[in-house]
Amino acid sequence: MERHLDRDSRPMAGEGCRAGREPVAVVTGGACGIGRAVVADLAAHGYQVTVLDRDVPADRGDDRVRWVAGDVRDPGAHDRAVDAALARCGRLDLFVGNAGVHDGGFGVRDLSGAALAELARHVLDVDVVGYLLGARAAAGALADSRGSMVFTLSDASYLVGGNGTGIVYAAAKHAALGVVRHLAADLAPSVRVNAVAPGGIVTGLRTADGRHVFAEADEITAAVREFNPLGVVLSAEQVAPLYRFLASPEAAGMTGEVLRPDGGLTVR
Repeated sequence: MERHLDRDSRPMAGEGCRAGREPVAVVTGGACGIGRAVVADLAAHGYQVTVLDRDVPADRGDDRVRWVAGDVRDPGAHDRAVDAALARCGRLDLFVGNAGVHDGGFGVRDLSGAALAELARHVLDVDVVGYLLGARAAAGALADSRGSMVFTLSDASYLVGGNGTGIVYAAAKHAALGVVRHLAADLAPSVRVNAVAPGGIVTGLRTADGRHVFAEADEITAAVREFNPLGVVLSAEQVAPLYRFLASPEAAGMTGEVLRPDGGLTVR
């Protein structure tokens, strides 16, 4: 059964939404890293943002940002986030699928069979199934507004070896690229679906067991700078505006596309 209300029965925009004139977004994994930068960029440019994350900060910050506590592996969490945006603003214009987890860089022979199976289930559930569940929850409301989805991919969606990722993370990010392409075809013409695939950004990304991937930030930064042709290390704040661009009228002719701010790894 379709979960979303039809256009005529949806709630009117709340007081914070100025009668529905402001754009409305749901972002997953917005408590740190790229997600946090995307949330801040959207809010600074007039969006009302609902964030789905397991970690809700004590200081909620900008009054344009609302938080829903939940795990992206839970279908109900996505439903709650979309419903919160609709209840507050009466519409949804953008869904950003960003929550992710790293595999720690393990190869196929580095773990026991049981450990590899556990790691693969965790990473794929967060990085792929979480995107599918978010897309399912947001699709109806986005079709009504002719909105957009933008997903976070990675240089690991295209490249293997030499970028510090293991086989499970590469598999997950390659699969997520397939999700973006399939959604773009499946949801056209009502919803545009695109992605951003950064390369080597030092963020708060964690492994499945909770460790920070970039614990030695200086060492990682030097390695990233040496690895890409431009010799650059971009910040999350530099990448965040690309998400807003892909949702903007300027990108109205784009769907199924991936922007790759990776310092030129594309040409290597």
